[in-house]
Amino acid sequence: MKAARIFAERDIRYVEKEKPAIGPEEVLVEVKAVGVCGSDVELYEGVHPYLERGLTTLPITPGHEWSGRIEETGGKVEDFSPGDRVTGDVTLACGDCEYCMKGRYNLCPNRIVVGSYRNKEGAFADYIKMPRRHLYKIPDGVSYREAAMTEPAATCVYGVKRTDLEFGSSVLVVGDGAIGQFALQSAAAGGAGKVIMSGSYDQKLGIAADLYDAETINRHEHDVVNRVRDLTEGEGVDVVLEASGNDKGLDQGLEALKPGGKICLLSIYPQEELTVDINSVVFKDADLHGVLGSPRSFSSTLRMMAKGKLKPEELISHTVALEDAEKAFDFVYNDRENTIKTIIEP
Repeated sequence: MKAARIFAERDIRYVEKEKPAIGPEEVLVEVKAVGVCGSDVELYEGVHPYLERGLTTLPITPGHEWSGRIEETGGKVEDFSPGDRVTGDVTLACGDCEYCMKGRYNLCPNRIVVGSYRNKEGAFADYIKMPRRHLYKIPDGVSYREAAMTEPAATCVYGVKRTDLEFGSSVLVVGDGAIGQFALQSAAAGGAGKVIMSGSYDQKLGIAADLYDAETINRHEHDVVNRVRDLTEGEGVDVVLEASGNDKGLDQGLEALKPGGKICLLSIYPQEELTVDINSVVFKDADLHGVLGSPRSFSSTLRMMAKGKLKPEELISHTVALEDAEKAFDFVYNDRENTIKTIIEP
């Protein structure tokens, strides 16, 4: 089979690779679509935290946002069949430890992560093998392209669930990329009464405004905190969903949060640059939630896609073939204003 593998910093190659052999509780999936995530970009640039900590080594086949069609099932697999359309979790866990037994398999000490952690080969390839217990059938009406974005969408659904969002709440989403867009969509689907997005690009902000009637703030043109206060009668927002991954965005979110509010971190932050007024969390008696992966959230996310509550197709800005995978990274560098989600189709 063919795969696009990262061999070194900014060195991705379209190469021949052995087709995976599956075990009795695994399935072999022909990849139909795979999304390019910010963490894939970090692997490509050689700055991913897993690389820096020796938890991932090169070469690696990236890609953890995927969908496909089952080609082969292991002998003990009874609930999936060849021809089924599926997608799957990013975190693959042991199923036996304390965290797995509680349903928090994203924290499993024995976990591997598709396309990165502990070198589980990802979906920038013709085929991927997966354990049966981490697969989900794609509902009718959801395309392969849309289903390939289940993982980032489910991460945001999980984050919103962690905040116990109340109906009618005001929500600020910091960041206008794919995670920010899905965070806003998830909050709107979860019952938010007012949704606000701050970001850097008018075109991306316009998508949130058009689809969900969101109030938008270009952070280069307006003071984000003052604008949020204007939109909330001086109170600030009930919930902040931080999806920018930088300390300035996090600080703005903390400042815009009302006392007693909740803030959810949907990003990983570069520690050497992080200077945040963390005392705001204390002084506001706020709830701070971290999000790692998307445990127990794929099924509900796929149902919301099928019902039109989440709109992934609207976020696809580019499509490339697997042999042109390097172009997907070029879009990030050369067309950031228009790039939200690039889909690779093997």
